[in-house]
Amino acid sequence: MPLDIIEITGHEVSNLAMWGLKENHSRFSQAHPRVQSFMLENDSKTIAMEVPIWLEHHEIDDFTNLFKTFQPLTGHIDILRVDDDKVWIWDYKPNAHKEKFASTQVFFYALMLSRRTSIPLENFRCGYFDTSYAYLFKPEISAVRKNKVLSQF
Repeated sequence: MPLDIIEITGHEVSNLAMWGLKENHSRFSQAHPRVQSFMLENDSKTIAMEVPIWLEHHEIDDFTNLFKTFQPLTGHIDILRVDDDKVWIWDYKPNAHKEKFASTQVFFYALMLSRRTSIPLENFRCGYFDTSYAYLFKPEISAVRKNKVLSQF
């Protein structure tokens, strides 16, 4: 069973992105801070932006030898939101509909944050978005393994 990615047009995060790009046009020169800052300042569900996250190689026991390196896996989560008793990890992608690997990236953000905080993975939801589309999914290790989503690495 593959990751069950749901495409939604007109999602709340897409609308927030649109407003952020417009409202913060003169405040920031780049799209990411325009969207992230607007969401943090104006959306009661947004709790953080640009969250640094990492896992050491010995913490990735489910994916032994996957990365073939002893370097940590690192990243920055664009947006953290709490909605419907779930922690949502969102990644802003200006052309979300063209993304091929965004779900893998966001999946690993969820895995890293789950391991770092000891919050079970089933308490997370993931998504990536632009001003038109939002793509949502539940991060499930079994779906990732079965479909070799990780084979791109």
